[in-house]
Amino acid sequence: ASGVVIAPGQDLPTLLFAAALVPGLVWLSLTDLSRYEIPDLCVLWVVFIGVVHVFWAQQGMALHLLTGIAVFAVLWAVGELHFRLKGFEGLGIWDAKLFGAGAVVLGPWKLPEFILLSSIGGLIAIAIVSFRRDITSGLPFGPFIAFGMYVLFLLEPLFL
Repeated sequence: ASGVVIAPGQDLPTLLFAAALVPGLVWLSLTDLSRYEIPDLCVLWVVFIGVVHVFWAQQGMALHLLTGIAVFAVLWAVGELHFRLKGFEGLGIWDAKLFGAGAVVLGPWKLPEFILLSSIGGLIAIAIVSFRRDITSGLPFGPFIAFGMYVLFLLEPLFL
């Protein structure tokens, strides 16, 4: 009955995969908030859970992996270009890695929602935090990427 409240229509194995994502996502969020970095081990954990889930659900492993690689490559290139043009980091390589890992977990169909939900969360947080204090060191993006990934893992894609 609790699965119905948490994620309507999800079967027990999917809920177990979602639960398996939690330790890595919480760890990376706490680490990013305190040190402004995302441990590679957390990203590997997310990819591992995603690969096992895709294999179990028979969803097309190659498509999920290629989506993850493409997302990482594009976001890394955009972040690098921003750094070279502006002289400061806007989207770090760890964020690009986490978005790529999330793309492996979610697949290409949930990519628009993934980027949108993560970005909206980050924008809301920066608006709230900027009213309370002067932000000079930025705000870690990893927790918002993790949140978007987790929520969307349990939902059907909206933009199909």
